[in-house]
Amino acid sequence: MSKDGQSNIQRIGAILNSFDDVNTPQDSADIIRNLDLNRSTGFGLVRALTRSGWLERVDHGTLRLGQKAAELAFTPLEAPSVDAARRLSFKQSTRLSSHTQPELGLDPALTRLVDTSAYETKGPWRLGFANASTSNAWRRAMVSSIHYGQRVAKNKIDQIIMTNAKDDTDLQLAQIDELASQDIHLLLVSLVSVVDKRLSDKLAQLAASGLPIIAIDRRPEDRNSLVSFVTASDYRIGYVSALWLAEYLGGHGRVWMLSGVDGTSPALRRQHAALSTFSDFPGIRIEAVSHTDWTQDGGYQAVDRLLEATGSPPDGVWCDSGLQGLGSLSRLLELQGLPPAHTGGDLNGMYRLCLDNKVPMVALDYPASMGARAVQVAVDVLSGTPVPQRVEVPLTTIMPRGCETTSVKADIWAEMHVDWNRSDDAVLSQGAALSQSGFRR
Repeated sequence: MSKDGQSNIQRIGAILNSFDDVNTPQDSADIIRNLDLNRSTGFGLVRALTRSGWLERVDHGTLRLGQKAAELAFTPLEAPSVDAARRLSFKQSTRLSSHTQPELGLDPALTRLVDTSAYETKGPWRLGFANASTSNAWRRAMVSSIHYGQRVAKNKIDQIIMTNAKDDTDLQLAQIDELASQDIHLLLVSLVSVVDKRLSDKLAQLAASGLPIIAIDRRPEDRNSLVSFVTASDYRIGYVSALWLAEYLGGHGRVWMLSGVDGTSPALRRQHAALSTFSDFPGIRIEAVSHTDWTQDGGYQAVDRLLEATGSPPDGVWCDSGLQGLGSLSRLLELQGLPPAHTGGDLNGMYRLCLDNKVPMVALDYPASMGARAVQVAVDVLSGTPVPQRVEVPLTTIMPRGCETTSVKADIWAEMHVDWNRSDDAVLSQGAALSQSGFRR
């Protein structure tokens, strides 16, 4: 703490907060003077924030908030609990109409920056990535995105050593130990299970030894070991998709819920949010909740099991991803009846199948591009640049024309989002890495 009683984190917060609602450019000298900052410290912070993308130059000496600040401001941050988030109107978390944007009231805990000066070290760096698995197309796309992020930062990252735990907790524990023994500067993790305390304890032990850790997609139950968590709002995926399905069905009907991998943090949060949302519609009957391992075969087989148990297809199928939705929809189409409304995106094939067969659907693609984003955060951490404690990659709501409901509107039409020249396995949300992934027909 300096003589003025402020830390650099507090000064950075004051600089970012000095811009108005329309992001009017300001002269850097005016910012420093108005905040009563020491000139050398103030200009040093402004330069660091500009280099890292929090600020951007408009003209000589004139600045405005940059891309990182925009992502933080306009990403729908996941609430600390589903119960707390349910007390907010839907208009505070997603766009419902073309009317004016709601005023953002952000929980400071969700926007806290982490001081990473203790991890600053000279590159090039060696990173480790302890991956839960590569068992589905999304996870392979996320790995592809990490490779893309490494290529972008090739002058700063010497190597990323990757392991594949094959969804086995014991194997992942051993692989984390092996990565830590290889003189890595930072550990990226995507955990097999959020409920297995051994993984949380292992990461806490490594963090206490001074190793910076960034979680991607799947986090430990105890987040205190993490410098940052790169993700997207699983709450929003569960909430928006369930709200759309309930409204599309007119508040009445039988629904099957097909979730992902049991015990993983994304599946738990999405399912919790969806169940909470469906509970607001007394006419919606949740007939079954089944896990599918986020695979096409898992979705296909779940339909057969549930048809045997219930006797007839439901009115709607809630899938937390198209990874299993492609399987459930394929099986229901084989029955030659009108397929029920579906949720779940991610896979190009899910969009192709829905559009080809005029199946009502909604999707919020879980961004595989978070892999490259995590590499960027790792570079910032090892450079000593402050990073958000939680980095959320933005989500968009996607549906075919004619499928909007009272509350849920499209950000992108599925007809514009699908890529008819790519294979069904293509994951459209991996960003720039997709062009190098080879998913061509």
